[in-house]
Amino acid sequence: MDRVACIREPTEDDMVLIHQTTVADEEAIQELNGQMTMLYSVLERLRLQKDKHQENIRRAHSLLTLARRLPPELLARIFEICAKSGWTRAPVAVSQVCSAWRKAAAFPRVWSYLFLDLRSGNSVGKVDFWLSKVQRAPLHITLDIPLQPPSLEEVLGLLIPRSKQWHTLIVKSVDSTIMNYVLHRCSFPLPALRQLNIITEMQISQGYPVNVSSLRDAPRLSRLLIEQPNLPQWSNFVGVTKLHIVLSSSTLFIPSINATDWIEMLQVLPELRNLTLELSKPGTRQYNADTQRTVDLPHLESLTFHVSPEVNGILSTMRAPALRHLHLRCSSDPLARPHMPSGAHLCQFLESSPCVQLLELYDVDVERTDFVRCFELLPRLEELRLHDSDIADEQLRLLHGDNGHCRSLTRLDFRWCNYLTGSALVNLARSRLPRDDGEGQVSSTMPQTRRINEVAVINCLHVKEQDVLDLAEMTLCRLLMRSDEDHCYGRGCCNNERYRQRLRLRHNNKLPERVVL
Repeated sequence: MDRVACIREPTEDDMVLIHQTTVADEEAIQELNGQMTMLYSVLERLRLQKDKHQENIRRAHSLLTLARRLPPELLARIFEICAKSGWTRAPVAVSQVCSAWRKAAAFPRVWSYLFLDLRSGNSVGKVDFWLSKVQRAPLHITLDIPLQPPSLEEVLGLLIPRSKQWHTLIVKSVDSTIMNYVLHRCSFPLPALRQLNIITEMQISQGYPVNVSSLRDAPRLSRLLIEQPNLPQWSNFVGVTKLHIVLSSSTLFIPSINATDWIEMLQVLPELRNLTLELSKPGTRQYNADTQRTVDLPHLESLTFHVSPEVNGILSTMRAPALRHLHLRCSSDPLARPHMPSGAHLCQFLESSPCVQLLELYDVDVERTDFVRCFELLPRLEELRLHDSDIADEQLRLLHGDNGHCRSLTRLDFRWCNYLTGSALVNLARSRLPRDDGEGQVSSTMPQTRRINEVAVINCLHVKEQDVLDLAEMTLCRLLMRSDEDHCYGRGCCNNERYRQRLRLRHNNKLPERVVL
């Protein structure tokens, strides 16, 4: 090649030499191509071997995953929880994944939750199949019954012989006549029944009020949810500890709430510990104080009202000396002013409930003088939640220091409180800090007042950024909702994401740890 490179004006001999050189290079290229083909073949074979080993490693690792190592009993429990959470086809779906899951899905308790919509076809076949799988395990039954159920009788005929296995019974129907028929068919001993939900939208044109007294023999029944337009009446649920009443309404039938009916409903529930009354739709419901009687609820620990302000008068009919949690929420649009009767009824109720530890007023605003009276009546209050309240700095100062009210108060949650200033919150938290007697010891002669451990402020007009930083030096300052169970979560009224994002950016994401965003 060097001789060819020196040629400038090729002669005949040079042209022969160039041709010989070219032929030699082409032959060399062919030989190299052959060698490369062999090397590529070896490389491909090595790559395939590598992939095979990697697949073996992946399969080996998959055998060590938690899902593979779970005992079938624990896996069955997970499947049961999936069905309980509302995934109605969970037992069928998981049994088709693999042999291990199919083995776990064979446990009878996986099939304990039977969700049956009688609008769908072949309801009888589904019940028969489900009962063959559940065997003798507990049954949690949900029946959704339309106006003209084609197979109701056949379904009940299959379920009733298994009544001793019923642990939960949920019946939904828009027709009170059908609901009464189902309850009448269930008028036999239910020794294992623990929870009963009856959901109906009774209308005048559709029959009579729901009669739950048909269920006469359910000694273990402890949780009861009734959704219907009027207050239910019964005499046979003495063991109920948790009662949830949802008053539905329609354009044809919106009955008022009578104090007498309320008292008669509660006085036969001596073991009641948790009571909730709410309206299914926003709006008002008339309350008729047709009696001066009261009902004693000696074991009641939690009370929740989600009603229109007029219905708060029902507080005057109850005495709950053991009450720990009180939630008052407004079901209608917030009023532009404090609702004076609500404050008076609240104070009257708290006079017989000195053990309240949590008080929530959600869009239920009371006079400032009523706030003062509430603080005086709540020596054991630990948590105060206010939403859209007119509470002001003056009332908050009553909680200051060792001489203030509510010495056990540790948590505050204020939202849309537009008369309250951030400096008042800062001063309250500072006044509750432990004080030394000069020698590094807390004075034993001072009354025991607990420090504020958490302050939540959301959409409060006069709470500024510096107030948040000052609070974070003394306590946990939260600027967001508690969790997805927060009452504001579904309403979206306290989703202050833009404010929290701006706060992060202004401080380059270096806010104090005790500012919860």
